Formats: sequence, C-alpha cells, structure tokens
Amino acid sequence: MEDKDFIVQYVGFKTGLNEVEFMRRWTPFAASFKGAGIKSIDLYAVQDNENITFISRNIWDSKTYFENFPTGVAGSGSGGGISVTQFGGYWIEEADLQKPELMQILFTNNYSSDLPHSLRGQCTENAKYLKVIEFLLNDNTIYPETSMFCKHLKTM
Repeated sequence: MEDKDFIVQYVGFKTGLNEVEFMRRWTPFAASFKGAGIKSIDLYAVQDNENITFISRNIWDSKTYFENFPTGVAGSGSGGGISVTQFGGYWIEEADLQKPELMQILFTNNYSSDLPHSLRGQCTENAKYLKVIEFLLNDNTIYPETSMFCKHLKTM
C-alpha cells in the first residue's frame, strides 16, 4: 500500500432527478462533510452511463479521511430516489488536487495503457476497485468504453 498526504474519494449517485433538483438535495449533505474536515468536494454530471448519474470527487488529507472512515470506505445506501455507490478512497499527489472541468475516469482491478492518464491506487483493501484512472482528456484519444465521462457542476 502506498502512503501519501492526500486521498481522493469518489462517490457515485444514480437518480432520475434532474441536475437542479439533485443539487438542491445533495448540497446540504455535502456541506456536512465540510464540517468533518474535507478539503474540497466537486460534483460532476456523468454522461451516458446507466449506473451512475452524478459523481463527486472529494479531496481529504489522509489523516482526516481515516478518522472519518476507519475502514477506508464509507457506507453505501439509497433513499429519496437516490442510490449511493461508494467507490472508496485512492491516493493522490498534491499536484493533482485541482479539479478538472472535464474528467474521464475508469475504475478497474487490472488495467494498463499507453494512453495519457493519472493512475491512483486504493488507500485500503476495502475500496471497490484496486485502481482508478483519470484520463488526461484529448479529443484525438479513444478511451475504454467502461470509463465515465464527467462534466464539472459545482465545488463545495
């Protein structure tokens, strides 16, 4: 296992709610994590994915993350027409903390590629996938079909 100062946590949401209604419900929930010590929360709309409608990219310092999630993963659940998927936490370099406006990500257990990307390893064995890859977007590159294309909506 790696050990770095920062962790990026990904939380997926599946819902039939439109963007405005989802953000109205999501914002108070996300604000509660600001009080728990999260550095930043960025919400993205996921395009053309049958399993995930929105995803948040949450940045924590590693000490605070493990204080809040001792097992390394928060619990998943559902309610009010929203299903939550916890992808878990992944180590991230300080240079990569800034939110991308457009993000294409792939959660995987076994992946290697010559495509330009940032590879992040799981911070605990309880994460759903071993790795997450944030592809460096380039209009001329073809990415795996299982990746998610995400457009930034809001920062908390």
